[in-house]
Amino acid sequence: ERKPVKEYSRGMKMKLSIAVALSHDSEILIMDEATSGLDPIVREEILDIFLDFIQDETHSIFMSSHIISDLEKICDYITFIHKGRIIFSEAKDVLIDNYGILKCSEEELKEVSPEAIKGIRKNKFGIEALVLKDEISVRHVVDRANIEDIMLFYVKENAL
Repeated sequence: ERKPVKEYSRGMKMKLSIAVALSHDSEILIMDEATSGLDPIVREEILDIFLDFIQDETHSIFMSSHIISDLEKICDYITFIHKGRIIFSEAKDVLIDNYGILKCSEEELKEVSPEAIKGIRKNKFGIEALVLKDEISVRHVVDRANIEDIMLFYVKENAL
């Protein structure tokens, strides 16, 4: 059945927009919230299309999104902008490799170099701190931080 584009679902409209963009054999796609408001299945299909597009490394996507899991899945580099200010701009793998979450007591936190601490969050079990892993002694256990953890510590928690 043929129907006008205006009657397409949001997911179908996004797929059509991407198909049109890809038909021009562009080297770069600029996408603003391309997956927001889509159901998880359509979102996954679109992310797979994006991954196929960038696989040959002659194509790039500049993408803004509030869906951090989408960024973690397809981005090589992440620039985090908060209130008009660039908080960080770094390769995704470097961010994940450099940062970790240290769970400790207030006393144990005093043993950590202040330069290593990027944010602190207190809870009923003690302290969670976003830290630079390379600057933490081996006797401290540092959990993996994902991109969302890093962003939240920088803007929501007591970022230092």
